[in-house]
Amino acid sequence: MPTKSDDPDSPLSGATPDNGQRRQPLVVSPEEAGQKLLQFLVRRLEGAVPGSALLKAIRTGQVRVDGGRKQPFFRLAAGQMVRVPPFQGTEGQTNSGQPVSGQPTSGKKPDTGPAAARQRPDPLPLSILYEDAGLVAVAKPAGLCAHAGTRHPDSVADRLKALYAGAPFLPVLAHRLDKDTSGILLAAKSYTELRRLGDLFATGGVSKTYLAWVDGVWPGRDTELLEDSLERLDLAAGEVAGRQKIVRADSASPGQGAGQGAGQGAGKLARCEVTALVRKRAATLMQVRLLTGRTHQIRVQLSLRGHPVISDAVYGRKVRGVGMLLHALCLRLPERALFLAPSWSGPFTLPEALLLRLRESLCA
Repeated sequence: MPTKSDDPDSPLSGATPDNGQRRQPLVVSPEEAGQKLLQFLVRRLEGAVPGSALLKAIRTGQVRVDGGRKQPFFRLAAGQMVRVPPFQGTEGQTNSGQPVSGQPTSGKKPDTGPAAARQRPDPLPLSILYEDAGLVAVAKPAGLCAHAGTRHPDSVADRLKALYAGAPFLPVLAHRLDKDTSGILLAAKSYTELRRLGDLFATGGVSKTYLAWVDGVWPGRDTELLEDSLERLDLAAGEVAGRQKIVRADSASPGQGAGQGAGQGAGKLARCEVTALVRKRAATLMQVRLLTGRTHQIRVQLSLRGHPVISDAVYGRKVRGVGMLLHALCLRLPERALFLAPSWSGPFTLPEALLLRLRESLCA
């Protein structure tokens, strides 16, 4: 006779018994294959059950994979069946559309009629630049965060979840852009693709080209390599949004006092190639190819040379009525290149001939 901890049908403390009803197992889809067991359950239950409770359920044998016990970091294969106990608070559907525990623990069926459909808000708009079986490329507007935070509840990640509700694997962003940066943002539609994109970004397998209007006239005439060692500087409350700033490592004074001390360590190497494309009386359009991926890298490296991105309130000066003029123009993957022209207007509108030339050179 199994002990309580070995019985897969014994409910956890604080969980709701299944009242004799057979629970529907979760079937691992091809898009979810490769995930660790704990990671799979966190995503499927969509935060309804704390990670600590899931970890306890796995370790005490109340979660079974194809009828057997597995470790939390066991990697799942497509088609495997994962049985979970009927946790409280998991009355809704999983992102595959199947109930977590067969029947809602409250005993009430979810309202799926026409009235309920009318009450559900439509997903907020999100412009899709490209999509295939593995990934989706989003045209991120300036002002929209990649991920939500306490001060910014709306995000690309949340809009993707709403747009792809019911998909076997909700798209996950493979990288990020700053809130006020526009341009191409990639999300993976399967766990295998997420790992592939992550490896590509980590090893320099994705070529990333940006455009930026900067203050002043850039002096260089040829393509230049910019190299800096950067680290974080903590700032006093209210000085800048986020209370952190990236600075050149050798410019951070260690004696700045509490709340304004330099980050620890020698900093991280930041490298990019820049080319001046258009010069005006008080502004220059720069093409920037990132060779590393540091926080705020382009904004910091240009600002350190006296040419901050126009309307960058952290590293330069905010221009009234003008958003920050930094745009992720092209991402080149091993199999394809993605190109998105910026939507800048007024004096910052780009000539069509220039955009055509950039597309041809970057996407060839």
